[in-house]
Amino acid sequence: MACDTRLTVPAIIKGCPEVFDGVESLVDVGGGNGTALSLLVKAFPWIRGIKFDLPHVVAVAPKSGGIENVGGDMFMPIPKAEAAFLTWILHDWDDGECIKILKKCREAILEDKREGYDR
Repeated sequence: MACDTRLTVPAIIKGCPEVFDGVESLVDVGGGNGTALSLLVKAFPWIRGIKFDLPHVVAVAPKSGGIENVGGDMFMPIPKAEAAFLTWILHDWDDGECIKILKKCREAILEDKREGYDR
């Protein structure tokens, strides 16, 4: 997936950089080896990145400046941040599991950043 990420994340950075305006912390849910988050933090150095994946994955993931590695389970509480980022995650799960993952992401987003998005 890192290969695909090297193509898609730069396209996001170039095509809609305004999405990251004002975002000071970003949790990459299922962040794997950190390719996506590394590209984002390099492009937007004010962002504090949190790479969140299974403990055995983050244990061997490369360390990178501006990024904290956190081990855990996306069906349990996700580290708090202003925004959540997911790539190549939801396609692996059925609809019910996707809803659970997305609810955990919503819970992780700092309350003041959810303003206007709560239903």
